[in-house]
Amino acid sequence: MDVAVEIQDALIRRLGADRYALWFNDQVRLQFAGDALTVTAENEFAVARLRKRLLGDLKAAAGEVLGAGVSVRLQVAAEEPTTAADGDASADDGSAIGGAAEDAAASDGDAAVGREPLGGEGAGRRAGRQRALRSTAGGDGSGLSTLGTLASSAHGRGGAKRGAGAAKNAAGRGGAAARFGRGARSASAKPEHPLRMVSADSSEESPAESTTPRSPLAGASAGTFSVGDCNRLAFTATRMVIEEPGSVSPLFFWGPAGTGKTHLLAAIRNELRRRHQLRRVVMLSAEQFTNDFTGAVRGSGLPGFRRRYRDVDALLIDDVQFVGGKRATLRELLYTVDSLLRGRCQLAFTADRPPLDLEGLNEELAGRMAGGMVCALRPLDRATRRGVLQSMVERTGTEASAEVLDRLADELAGDARILSGAVHHLHTLGQMIGRPATWEELQQSAPELISAGRPAVNLGDIQKAVCDMFGLPSGSLRSRGQQRAVSQPRMLAMYLARQYTRAAYSEIGDYFGNRSHSTVIAATKRVENWIADSAPVQRGSSTLQTRQAIEAIENLLRTG
Repeated sequence: MDVAVEIQDALIRRLGADRYALWFNDQVRLQFAGDALTVTAENEFAVARLRKRLLGDLKAAAGEVLGAGVSVRLQVAAEEPTTAADGDASADDGSAIGGAAEDAAASDGDAAVGREPLGGEGAGRRAGRQRALRSTAGGDGSGLSTLGTLASSAHGRGGAKRGAGAAKNAAGRGGAAARFGRGARSASAKPEHPLRMVSADSSEESPAESTTPRSPLAGASAGTFSVGDCNRLAFTATRMVIEEPGSVSPLFFWGPAGTGKTHLLAAIRNELRRRHQLRRVVMLSAEQFTNDFTGAVRGSGLPGFRRRYRDVDALLIDDVQFVGGKRATLRELLYTVDSLLRGRCQLAFTADRPPLDLEGLNEELAGRMAGGMVCALRPLDRATRRGVLQSMVERTGTEASAEVLDRLADELAGDARILSGAVHHLHTLGQMIGRPATWEELQQSAPELISAGRPAVNLGDIQKAVCDMFGLPSGSLRSRGQQRAVSQPRMLAMYLARQYTRAAYSEIGDYFGNRSHSTVIAATKRVENWIADSAPVQRGSSTLQTRQAIEAIENLLRTG
């Protein structure tokens, strides 16, 4: 039944509450056996309409909840299942709840929070069924057999076998919750649902494999992540969470685009489901959370919304900077985080900045997010870029020489998406000419791709990147200060100015504090000696090799 609630929620997010109510009712039943989801409707006409208009949405919702490898089949009640043909599956116009702006929810403000769900008599009937279910099931799980009886009678077909399957699933979820130090949740706490889900007996024949396209991150795992100095801390924290859920919570990843934040979040989701058999692991973007909350405020009801996001084993939210400034959503997210922290659930977030630096985030929520483990992911350094390229060519079956991969690692920015685009182009080019492409052929075929690794920069860009790298105030490189913490970064900036701009020595000297051209020449030569001798440069209380510092600054210049 937990899985049924998740699939309904996924469908509501895709279709919207009104459209969902139009298509799905008590006559539509879902059954899960093996790796297949069977949708049963009352007659052939209803099945045909579902197949034609909503098969794509059903597949997407099932894949979102159950992961890859789940096939969707439609059948008429009391008849043998018919395989869903992909050929006539034209997914209809399904979009997430919340087409209205967040301001519509924020205008309700405090009044929205705690509002009873809308729904008239239908909501009353559901509440009555829920009270009846609670009265027959004990809080310690003793009512699971009664729950199985109710589930089997609701389905009509399958009888006691399906009821026992539902009870077995609910008991299994209680054991998963106990691993987090919580008591097993009683399955009776779930209200009866229009989309009922039962587990069929294992003796039933498993349907054919699904042809639903896999999500790009469906196979993400710790083993498919390329580790380097730029992301080693974040990777270690991810492994800790995978091995012991709840040990590091909240876990917060931050960094620029293309550094692997979403990959790590998906790896946590997949491993918690696969290794620990946790079914209620929810991963979504902050925009989806906001849209769902807006839809709940406008009609579908806050109790159902809270049940979706608070009665979980793990909640993973991507791009949390999206909720900045959205007052009502921030309050609801704060209460959700507090509820899950009290239950010792696993929480994980990603953003483009540290939690305390996110604009529009209230202090309470930022403090909760910073109270666990905050991990920075820097732009991919040269060694990590090379590892990512090697992994991608092996995974896609692309034939490429070591020379081409080395040049790509040297020229491209520290963004994994740009690297992926280069590998796909290399693969297609090789297919076209019938052999592995050379570096010159790749340059001629995709000059715009290569030029993305060499963006035009000016002296101001270099100053900003160096200050960001060393944590210096803006403008400190143009001051007259001679402290080592400022003079070393200033010399690096002068060296990079000669490498990346056409500015003369005198122009560079004027920009960095009205210094003479001879000072810039001396600084450039000194940095070259540092590189040759692998000399360290000071960065706060730690040190870096000069080459590492320059690579980090160059990545900041490439990614902005």
